[in-house]
Amino acid sequence: MLKASTLYIVVIVSLLIAMISASLLTIAFYYRLEVQKKVRFDKLLVNTSSGTEILLSEGFSAYDKDQVSDLFEEQKDSLVLRKEIWGVYELGLVKAFELKDTLKRSFFAGTTFLDPNVIYLADEDRPLSLSGKTQLIGDGELPKSGLKQSYVDGKPYEGKELIKGKITESSRGVPPLNETLLGDIEKKFNVEEGAVFNVRDSVSNSFFNPVLLYKLTPDQQEITDVKLKGKIILVSDTIVNISATAVFEDVQVYAPAIIVASGFKGTCQLFARDSIVIGKDCAFGYPSFAGVFKSAESKIQSKISIGKGVTFSGVLLSYEKKRTDLQTMISIGEKSHLRGEVFATGYIKMERGITVYGKVYAKRFIMQTPSTLYENYLIDITLNRNLLSKYYLSSMMFKRGTPERRILKWLN
Repeated sequence: MLKASTLYIVVIVSLLIAMISASLLTIAFYYRLEVQKKVRFDKLLVNTSSGTEILLSEGFSAYDKDQVSDLFEEQKDSLVLRKEIWGVYELGLVKAFELKDTLKRSFFAGTTFLDPNVIYLADEDRPLSLSGKTQLIGDGELPKSGLKQSYVDGKPYEGKELIKGKITESSRGVPPLNETLLGDIEKKFNVEEGAVFNVRDSVSNSFFNPVLLYKLTPDQQEITDVKLKGKIILVSDTIVNISATAVFEDVQVYAPAIIVASGFKGTCQLFARDSIVIGKDCAFGYPSFAGVFKSAESKIQSKISIGKGVTFSGVLLSYEKKRTDLQTMISIGEKSHLRGEVFATGYIKMERGITVYGKVYAKRFIMQTPSTLYENYLIDITLNRNLLSKYYLSSMMFKRGTPERRILKWLN
């Protein structure tokens, strides 16, 4: 005879077996879901990489419109590709999706910088004179009259050779720039409408969103105690003062004049008609841009003034379409350190102790000492092409045939 409790034991054991079986089936079900999700994610990751390569290819030339592509024509997974101009760089947007799964990437793209030249000086029938501890390391595009040693303040040129590189002849002017990009910048200066700038703390706008364009009113000249990040443009019809307490990341600013307070740190692109003044000890991260674009009607000298001890990584540029009596100028303060490219359709004025890792383009150099103003002199200046990072990418602003496009910076 079986005991009465045996039935209860059998029922309990049966329940336990059922619960364990159900748990195993549930685990197997969710494990299968996760495996399928991982497979889809890996596939989307490969598709986004393929989309990135398509955007970087020479064949993709359409701007400001979505291009939908079914990579394998299976009606299962697709790509949405978009390319835009963001200041002086290209913005790439990739969306890969399958069913309800989506993977997105955004990035800045730049062009490879393979130019071995450290200096370009337009040929105005005068040589470039070197004095003191000046170093030119890299090839040079120089006037036919070439380089010569000079005494300044009783001190001779201290180097053994005038340039550590090859010399080729330059032309009468500086190289031309990208007209399409110049036209896009011109349009931004003339924007008449935008959102009201009432930011009190911070704004971050994804590059997958429409651009957030703020039109500053005449009484909004001070940008202070705010953090702006992402796809944001500030436009003003008057002076813009950027405080050292403001934090910019990838933001663009357009105004007749821009003043950056001493001690500012950020990564941004500054565009001005008349002047940009950067205070001492500022630090502009890569990729930054500061440029003045003189209008045809302007009667003043458009100028970028950089204070003492500034570090700047990116591109400095001054531009005028037709040469005027008051040519554009880039003035760089003593002990400043620049990484990238400095391009002037007019003059570049330097003080002692400046170092540039990259390339400098100018029609004429100016050196100011306490006693004299020298033209086409470099005194205690270091220009070194070899110390520019091999990962540096240039702007599409410069015409260089068909250089390779690469990812400059990953975004959100």
